[in-house]
Amino acid sequence: MKNVLLVDDDSIFNFLNAKTLQSLGFVNDIHTASNGKQAIDLFNDYFGRSKPLPDIILLDLNMPIMDGFSFLEAFRRLDLPGKDKVKVVIVTSSGSPDDIKRAKDLGVSQYLTKPLDAESLRKALMMIEN
Repeated sequence: MKNVLLVDDDSIFNFLNAKTLQSLGFVNDIHTASNGKQAIDLFNDYFGRSKPLPDIILLDLNMPIMDGFSFLEAFRRLDLPGKDKVKVVIVTSSGSPDDIKRAKDLGVSQYLTKPLDAESLRKALMMIEN
């Protein structure tokens, strides 16, 4: 069972992903953030202190305030023990080869395009596990 952080400005998408993860029996705890800044704030104020770090982050790229790439850059600068074990899966509408390359360069484990179905998500999570 994993702890998951969903970072997407679409609350319906977060809700559906949470339900999908629960139906797969994969998650123990789910947190959500509506943009990268909220996610970084969670890491600074919550994770590592009162709660364990998430095992997996499902991250959208196109969000207001702080997009997915800015989040990844800020996340890399955080000084949190165990941070290097957190796996990031991009879940976005962008299939741009430039975005895919940039995400991989920033250490992303998987890159999935929306709309996401349960089988795609299950396969991506299984690949992370191996």
